[in-house]
Amino acid sequence: MELRWIDTAGLRAPVLLDGCGTAPPAVLVPGLSDGLAPVSLPETRRLLGSAPLPMQRFRCVVVSYPDPPPDPDPHAPPPSTGALADQVAGLLDTLIDRPAWLFAHSMGAMVAQHLAATRPDLVAGMVLSASTARADDRLRDVLVDWRLAVESRDWHRFARLAIEASYTGTERARRRLLLRVSPPAEHPDDRVARHVALTAAAVEHDAADVLGEIRCPTLVLSGEHDPLCPPGVGSTLAAGIPGARFEVLSGLAHGFPEQAPARFARHVLAFLAEHGHPGPTP
Repeated sequence: MELRWIDTAGLRAPVLLDGCGTAPPAVLVPGLSDGLAPVSLPETRRLLGSAPLPMQRFRCVVVSYPDPPPDPDPHAPPPSTGALADQVAGLLDTLIDRPAWLFAHSMGAMVAQHLAATRPDLVAGMVLSASTARADDRLRDVLVDWRLAVESRDWHRFARLAIEASYTGTERARRRLLLRVSPPAEHPDDRVARHVALTAAAVEHDAADVLGEIRCPTLVLSGEHDPLCPPGVGSTLAAGIPGARFEVLSGLAHGFPEQAPARFARHVLAFLAEHGHPGPTP
């Protein structure tokens, strides 16, 4: 993957480029994890190398959000998922020559909703996983707990909260054990500020009024036991997008693409095949 830095609207953001230059473009829109782990970090790039998506058939673009200003204007409006969508659109305007497929998880899928509604010229279709059309109190409570742990630099608590929300069964037990024997990563102040800014956007997310403007093929996936965005809110999200398909992955929580990559990929590949983009067997 090639790391490149792109300037947009006075801000600078890293992006990764991979795959054949003549293939259809696909864009990975990041979630809240991009705050602490932007694609500029080598460890993030290593993880993306095993993403459970058929990137071999696309020209892949993985974006990160720009850093917040070091001295933000106290009178400026708070961050929003709509504003993040505008930033991603600015990046894509310089990187793609035709509409792209969006693959977006959690907060990234919130951003993708606005992007598809306001810039249909950039979006050929999308897969939205573990997300919602509008943040509710349940989601806000979880994200605020995470933010407080990050702000206090309590990395063990933050990792424990993320494990409980993201995994089920033996995978959850395995990660609990790993956390007991191996200290979690620590993060510098600039990435803490990124996490806090992205959290502010996620807890105020509301795209319900623009979903009807989306016209591209859309697959919405939910984990059966997701405590942040349970199937009920996933179903509501899909119902608001004309023609969207909704599917539930049984027995899984918020991190289902990571816990069950083969199952996740089967849903994605089947949907892509219906729209002329067959991928390799996962």
